[in-house]
Amino acid sequence: MSYIRLQSTSILLMGITYLISQFIDSPLLPKLVSIFAFITLVLFIPYLTKVPRILISSLLILTILLSIFGEGLLTMLWSFDENAGLLAIFIFVPLISIPIKAGRYLDSMDVIFTSYVRSTKQLYNYLAFSTMGVGSVMNLGSIPIIHQLTSTEAFDHHMDTKLRAMNRGFSMAFMWSPYFISVALVLSYFDISWLELFPYGFALALIGMVIGTIAQRKDSQPIVIKQDAIDKQTLKKAQRKVMQLLTLIVTMTVITILLEQFVDLSIITIVPLVAIGFSTVWTLFYLSPKQFAEKLSEYAQDRLPKMGNELSLFIAAGAFGYAIIQAGASDLVIFFLQSTGITHVLILLPLIALLINVLSFIGIHPIITNTALATTFSSSIIFAGDHLILSLGILSGWMLTIMISPFSATNLMVGNLVGSNSLRVGYRLNFHFGLLIYLVQYLMICGFYYFL
Repeated sequence: MSYIRLQSTSILLMGITYLISQFIDSPLLPKLVSIFAFITLVLFIPYLTKVPRILISSLLILTILLSIFGEGLLTMLWSFDENAGLLAIFIFVPLISIPIKAGRYLDSMDVIFTSYVRSTKQLYNYLAFSTMGVGSVMNLGSIPIIHQLTSTEAFDHHMDTKLRAMNRGFSMAFMWSPYFISVALVLSYFDISWLELFPYGFALALIGMVIGTIAQRKDSQPIVIKQDAIDKQTLKKAQRKVMQLLTLIVTMTVITILLEQFVDLSIITIVPLVAIGFSTVWTLFYLSPKQFAEKLSEYAQDRLPKMGNELSLFIAAGAFGYAIIQAGASDLVIFFLQSTGITHVLILLPLIALLINVLSFIGIHPIITNTALATTFSSSIIFAGDHLILSLGILSGWMLTIMISPFSATNLMVGNLVGSNSLRVGYRLNFHFGLLIYLVQYLMICGFYYFL
């Protein structure tokens, strides 16, 4: 068995075992999840890029030290399943990209772009809303796809508009999509449901989109498309196809909501199950079972091993979060807040955002910071009644990080696609806009706190 196959096998065993453990009450299954997670981590560490390898190794060293002086190394081993639910989402949700590509929905989006975009304002709006919509289920995979759809000579003259739109649209999906690791994290730690979170998170995202549209309108320029006009029949077919895609995305979300209400499972478990089931049924409308099996094999052997940086980070962050809580970090944080007089959740939120972003600018991934924060505040008596507000505050701070940090995966990917760099994409093009959006969202969260 090749090394890559070993990596993909350990990832799949970890994810599948976690899902099985949600239906079978056996103390052995969580331990198996931890073992598979540990094996995955060991298999990937030698092949990680420099910064993630240093960061994850440092986390592991700290986790080992805390465990030696705490509950022991065996307990540490069993803690590697702390973020198993988040990992399952990260592993299985991208399966939805298979039917989207097989059904040629992206070709129809290309037709829509070419037919309707005649100004930078329209380009921004179509790109931003498409990235948020498609990205809400395809995650980072949506960015190179949306970029390819607009890789024409006419659009390439307005690259900054494209960069802003893709960055901002994707960042807003962090506020509400159940298929994003950000939402999954707060739901797994705080005592709230996705149905409670969604209207507030979506409202915060929508205001961000509206402000972006208004800001872009001031500098709108015409775009000349040097291409033959698309006939009406082709355009109508593309419109129906895109509406079908939107309907299917909404249907997935509705099914997820209904299952959360009527099934005794957490949203963290429901999301990967819906992704697996929906992508299977959807794909079989376009591909034969044999072709689908080939796509699954391709996914396992190609896509999964490329997730090594993120998966390793989530595994290490979960174990580290558990270790610092067992070492009494939660009590120390609460003591610090009380000694400084910070016991009101609305005063705490800007400090959370500041911490997330400062650490992200020195290369510490938000999943580490937010896991530690969520673990700490979710177990605090002081903030027992503020779980929804804390969740929104963490998501808003995380959104800002994704938008402006040169180390965010979004900006690294966008910069790489266009031959630019993440510092320019995040800091130069979006820093001031990101701060404005965070300020508006913070004021809205204050309004939610006092008036709803």
